[in-house]
Amino acid sequence: MSLLAGSTDGLGNQDGAATVARFSKDIKGLAVSPSGDVVIADAGNNAIRKISTTGQVSTVAGGGVTNISIYATPIVNYADGTGTAAQFGAPEAVAVDSAGNTYVADTKNHVVRKIDAAGKATTLAGQPGKCGNADGSAPAATFCNPSSIAVDGAGTVYVAEMGSANGRISQVSGNPIRKISATGEVTTVVFKASQMPSRQHFSGGAYVYFYIPVRLAVDAGGTLYVADPNDHVVRKFEPNGQVTVLAGTVSENNAGYMDGAGTAAKFHSLDAIALDRQNQAYVLDGDGVNKRIRRVGSDGTVSTIVQSPRCSMFETLGQSPCSATHLAVDAAGGLLVNEFGSMDGSAYVTYSSVRRFTADGLTSSVVAGSLSGFGALDGTGGAARFALPTGLAFGKGGTLYVADSLNHTLRTISAEGVTRTLGVPTQSCYRAEPGRVTETSFCYVTTLALDGAENLYVPTGNRIMKVTPAGDVSLLVDLTAWVYSPGGAGYDQVQGIALDSAGNVYVAMETSGVIFKISPTGQPVVFAGSLHVRGHADGQGSAARFSALGNMTTDASGNFYVVDGKDYPSQGIGPTVRKITPEGVVSTIAGKADAAPGWVDGARDVARFRVADEPLISSLQSAQLAVDGSGNVYITDPITSVIRKIAAADGQVSTLVGQPGRYGFTAGPLPGMVNRPVGIAVRNSTLYISMPNAVVQVHLP
Repeated sequence: MSLLAGSTDGLGNQDGAATVARFSKDIKGLAVSPSGDVVIADAGNNAIRKISTTGQVSTVAGGGVTNISIYATPIVNYADGTGTAAQFGAPEAVAVDSAGNTYVADTKNHVVRKIDAAGKATTLAGQPGKCGNADGSAPAATFCNPSSIAVDGAGTVYVAEMGSANGRISQVSGNPIRKISATGEVTTVVFKASQMPSRQHFSGGAYVYFYIPVRLAVDAGGTLYVADPNDHVVRKFEPNGQVTVLAGTVSENNAGYMDGAGTAAKFHSLDAIALDRQNQAYVLDGDGVNKRIRRVGSDGTVSTIVQSPRCSMFETLGQSPCSATHLAVDAAGGLLVNEFGSMDGSAYVTYSSVRRFTADGLTSSVVAGSLSGFGALDGTGGAARFALPTGLAFGKGGTLYVADSLNHTLRTISAEGVTRTLGVPTQSCYRAEPGRVTETSFCYVTTLALDGAENLYVPTGNRIMKVTPAGDVSLLVDLTAWVYSPGGAGYDQVQGIALDSAGNVYVAMETSGVIFKISPTGQPVVFAGSLHVRGHADGQGSAARFSALGNMTTDASGNFYVVDGKDYPSQGIGPTVRKITPEGVVSTIAGKADAAPGWVDGARDVARFRVADEPLISSLQSAQLAVDGSGNVYITDPITSVIRKIAAADGQVSTLVGQPGRYGFTAGPLPGMVNRPVGIAVRNSTLYISMPNAVVQVHLP
C-alpha cells in the first residue's frame, strides 16, 4: 500500500513518533504524569493514549478492535483488561496519581476506571451502563456521565458528573461532585455544585434550564479547585469542608471576560482547570469563538496568559487555542491544550493535535499529531491537496478521475501521480450549470462515471451533468419531476451512477426506491424498483424493492452492483449489496437486511456491513463499490476504516485492507491501516482508495 496523491496528515488512531501519530477529533482530557508523560482521553477512539517525554505516542488501554453497534441501547463498548483488550465508552477525562496509576471518567459507560502502570484497566466504581447518582460501596454506587476527574495525594478520587435525568437535559436538576475514598466508598460532596443553572434559548423566547458538570483539579494537600461554567466562578473546597469563591462573583447573567482581583474577575464557559507544581490554577475559558488561558492566583487575581484571535470554529486553525476544550500544565509550567481544525466554510474536522504554549504564553508548538493536509492544490504525489475526495473512476488511458467533494470540483490524477483540477474549487456551491468545465463547480460531488468516449457523467442532486473531453458541460437529465412526491421526496439525491456499453446511464436514487435507466439523449425510464415504494425484495424489474440506495458500479458483463440499506435509522433495513443483471433481475449478494449495520465477515448471508447515514461520520462519506475482472466486489467501510471483499466464487466476505476500529495510514504490506476510506476503483490488479485528503493504491495479492 502506498500514497498516490495528497496528504495523509489529519485525524487517525495511529501510534508512533509525535509527527506520525494521529488522534481523533475528540481529545477530551489531558493530564501530566509524575514522570512527565502526557496522558490523553481520546474519546473518539475510545482509548487512553500517552505522549512520552521522548515524543512517542502509544495506546495505554482501549482503542483496539471492537465491534460496536451504535444502535444498541446503551452503546456497548465496555470491558476490563490489559492494553487494547480493555474497552471504553467515549472517556472524557483522565487524572494520574503519584504512583503512575491513571483514573478515567468513562463517560458513556457511566463508570470510573483505573489503569495501573502495566496498562491493566479495572472498574474502580460504578455499574456499567447504569446512569445514576447513588452512593455506597464502589461496586454498588452509580454515576451519570462522569466528565471530569481528579486524584489527591492520599488516593482520593473526585468526579464531576451530571445529575441523572434519563438523558433529558431539561430535567437535569444538579451537577454533583462525588468522592471515591481510598477504601472504595463513594459519597457525594455536593449534589448541586452550582447555585445558578445554565440556560439554552429556543424560539418564542423560551429557555431550557440545566446544570453543566463542573471541572475539577486537586492539589497534593487535598484542596479541590472547581471551575463552574454555570455560576462562572472558580471555587475552592478545603479538606475541612470550607467552600470559598476564589475568583468571580455569583449572579445572574454574569458571563464575560474581565481580568482583575477576586470578585472583579469575570469568566465565561470555563471549559477546563489545571494546577501547576506550585498549586497555581489555570483555566481554559471561552465563548465558543474566542478561547483564553487564564491564570488564577492564590489570592484570586485573574490574568490572561494566552488569548486566541476571534476565530470561527469553521476555519482551519493553528497556533491558537480557539478550538481547545481541555487543559493541562507540565512540570516546566508549559500549558497543554487539545487543538482541532476544520475546512473553511465546513464543519468537517480535518486534524487533531496537542499543542504546548510556553508558561508566558508567547510561543507554542505541536507536541503530537499533525495539522491539516486538506486543500485544493495541484501537484505531484504528496504535494497535491484534496478536501474529502470520494468517487473514483478510470479513463481508458489510465487517468484517474476524482470527485473532490468539499472542493466542489473534479480532479484528475495521472499514472505518474500528477494531480490537476477540472472545474472551479469553491467553499460554497449552489448547483452546477451548463458551460465550460473551467468555469463550473460541482456541488458536493460524491460519485462519477465515464463512457467509452471519455465523457464524464456527474450527479449533482437530482440532475446529471455531462462533461465532454473538450470541457463542455451540459445537462443530461433533471429527475426532479420523476422523484417528486407530496411527502417531500422531491429532495431525493442521485447516490450511484454507472454506464453500459451502449452509453445508457443508470442512476440509483437514495429515497425513491428505484434505479433509472437514462438513454444517451437523456430520456429516463424506471429500470428496477417501484417509485416511492421502499423495502427489501429481490425480483425482476418493478417487483424488486430497495430501501435506501447508495453507490453503484458495473462489471465487464454488464451486471450492476449497488449499495442498499444506507438509511437504517429511518427504514430499519440493514445494509446489503445488490446485483442487477442487464435484464433487470435483482438479487442480494451479501449482507443481512434483517440485521442492524455491523462489521461481520463470513458467508454472504451472515456478513454485515456499515455503509452510511450513521453517527460518527460525515454524511458525505458513504460506502462505495468496485469490481475486478474476476467479478470480486470490493466495498469501503468508512466507519470501521476497512475495505471488504465479496468473493465471486462463493460470496464469502472478508476484510482485505485496514484494521477494524483503527484509522490512519501505514504504507507497506496488507492489511495496513487506512483512514476513513470512501472512494474505490480497481485497475490491473490494483485498488485505488480515497481517504479524507489523499488517494492511495493497494496492489492486490
